[in-house]
Amino acid sequence: MNPTHHPSDELLIAYAAGTATEAEALVVSTHLTFCPDCRADLRTAEAVGGALLDQIDVAPMHASGLESVLARLDEPAPAAIIRARHAETPAGLPVALAEYAAAALEQTGWRMVSPGIKQLQLTTSGAGKARLLKLKPGTRLPEHGHRGTELTVLLAGSYTDEFGQFVRGDMEEVDESVIHRPVVDEGPECIALIVTEAPLKFRTWMARLAQPLIGI
Repeated sequence: MNPTHHPSDELLIAYAAGTATEAEALVVSTHLTFCPDCRADLRTAEAVGGALLDQIDVAPMHASGLESVLARLDEPAPAAIIRARHAETPAGLPVALAEYAAAALEQTGWRMVSPGIKQLQLTTSGAGKARLLKLKPGTRLPEHGHRGTELTVLLAGSYTDEFGQFVRGDMEEVDESVIHRPVVDEGPECIALIVTEAPLKFRTWMARLAQPLIGI
């Protein structure tokens, strides 16, 4: 079944243009693994971008421009921003995500943040924090708002909030205007990739008290 919740046009265009942050690109790459509709939209965006580039007048290169470009070729590029194959590993993990998860498992492993919730923090450069959350069926996350964007892609299980039910491959994109309380549905364990631009705004004092410890 194809996903029914998708990234915004603005985020998909930023990904196509290479202007998305590493964390944002990781989320979009993961969603694209499951979504043929968004892969088709991505090809369209890339084609439009290429056509626009063909119409831009070429500016003369600075004398040191070639040396600068050659020097940057030796710099490691973030794996998510490199055009990862939008496919799954044999274990069912998106290729774009596998390297990040493997590194995090080696460095820290899963850590419990509260009963029913485990977290695996991923390392990305630039703005935004990426993490995998593993949630037991029936878990109710604290009601919260946002100080920036929050991007979520489901890898397993499902959850429901004020915007409907989200299942494997679905992506939820919310901003400062949204207050919600996701509830994990009964059934398989829920695993989600989540990227937050800034710390969440929890509504209860208990969640706010625990926030510095869990880093969300």
